[in-house]
Amino acid sequence: MSPANIESGLVGSSPLIAHAVAIGDRRPYVTALVVLDPDAAVDFAAEHGIDDASVAGLSGEPALRLAIQAAVDAANARLSRVERIKRFAVVPEEWHAGGEQLTPTLKLKRRAIGLRYAAEIDALY
Repeated sequence: MSPANIESGLVGSSPLIAHAVAIGDRRPYVTALVVLDPDAAVDFAAEHGIDDASVAGLSGEPALRLAIQAAVDAANARLSRVERIKRFAVVPEEWHAGGEQLTPTLKLKRRAIGLRYAAEIDALY
């Protein structure tokens, strides 16, 4: 399995998703961490009458989870059975180029992400 294939399918399935990390190495199934696009989050909040348009504020909104679930379902439709995302978590913060989670060229720092979000990842299993 190629995590990059899974991640690109998920990012491409919704403008709400800025970044996605597929997790499944030595795990029983594939899960994902989803990072919201801040501009799309503002638009989503306005469309749904949500006062807090911040990424942190929206990450727990039921309407947003439904929208992300629809994106996951759309991405899963294009993946093989073993590549499909079973569960996901929305990260309550933005990721910036050159930060802890992304290189300056927007590549994922998988080890740093795994360490930083270990509790969230474990909760998905």
